[in-house]
Formats: sequence, C-alpha cells, structure tokens
Amino acid sequence: MARINLLDWREELRQERNKEFWITFALMAILAVLIWFLVNQVMSARIEKQDDRISKLNTEIGVLKKQTQEIEKLKKEKEELIKRMDLITDLQQSRPEVVRMFDELVRVTPEGINLSTWKRNETVTGAGNTATYSLVFTGQGETNPRISEFMRKMDSSERLQTSALKDVQKQTKGLPAQNFTLQAKQVIPGQKKTEGTK
Repeated sequence: MARINLLDWREELRQERNKEFWITFALMAILAVLIWFLVNQVMSARIEKQDDRISKLNTEIGVLKKQTQEIEKLKKEKEELIKRMDLITDLQQSRPEVVRMFDELVRVTPEGINLSTWKRNETVTGAGNTATYSLVFTGQGETNPRISEFMRKMDSSERLQTSALKDVQKQTKGLPAQNFTLQAKQVIPGQKKTEGTK
C-alpha cells in the first residue's frame, strides 16, 4: 500500500484559513471604521442643523421680543390717546354746559344780589368716573330775604343746587348790605344727582 503524506496539505489549509481570517478581520475593521466615520458625519450634520435651527429660533425670539416691546409701547400710547380723546370729549360736552349754567345763573339771581366772584372745581366720583362740579359764590345781598330768595331760586333751577351758606356778615361801610359765601353744585340734566344735592 502506498503511503500519502497529508501534513503539507493540512498545513497549507491552516495557513489558507489563517490568511482568510486576517483578511476578514481587516475587512471588518475597515468596515467598522467606515461605519463609525459615516455615523459621525451624519451626527455632526444633524448637530449642525440643530445648531442652525437654534440660532434661527434665537434670532426670531429676539425679533418677537422687540415686537412685543413695540406693541406694549403702542398700547401705552393708545391708552394715553384714549385718555386725551376722552378729556377733549368731556371738555367739548361741558363747554355748552358752562354757557347754560351762566344763563341759568342770570335767571336765578334776583334784584338786590351782586355776585363778585365764583369758583368752579371738578370732582370725580368713583362709580363710573362721573364728574360733578362744586361752585363757590361770593357776593352781596341787600337783605337776608334777598339771599334766601336767591337760594330758593337756585334750588328750583335745573342746573344749580345749593349746598351750604357760609359767612353771612353785615357790611360796615357804605350802603347796608350782607356779604355772603354760598356753596353750590352744578347739576347736568340727564345725569343722576350726586349725594348731597336736593
């Protein structure tokens, strides 16, 4: 029987397998490095995109903050303009009332009463911010009944109501007369009378 030596063939097969293993290992290592590089590139690109989005959002937020500040400023200006318009409207509405009050004052002032000064002060009540006007008249009356008649006529008038009579004093020089100070209120028809008016 012939003898066949298989040692060389086995050694060659082992070397072949060893060679294939190292080639496969090298290819796997290269493939792993390529995969890591690609994943790193993709993640870097995503991070850059997110950074761009964040910077754009920050820019938009800054713009929106400026716009919000401008809107707040415009709201304040609008409120101031509304207040001015309301004031102008109130002044325009009260302008004819002053004329009517003077007309009424001429009608209620009897003979023998001379008014020397008068003051008009505005007071704003809390409910509905309704403006009422307090009036202070100073003058002279020939007699006390004349002053009483003046007060009665004022109370019966549409636009004037007396509040209090103060400082009635006899005049010591010249013709006999009574100096007086009278507090009153201006009533605007159509509005509710405030407390203290009759």
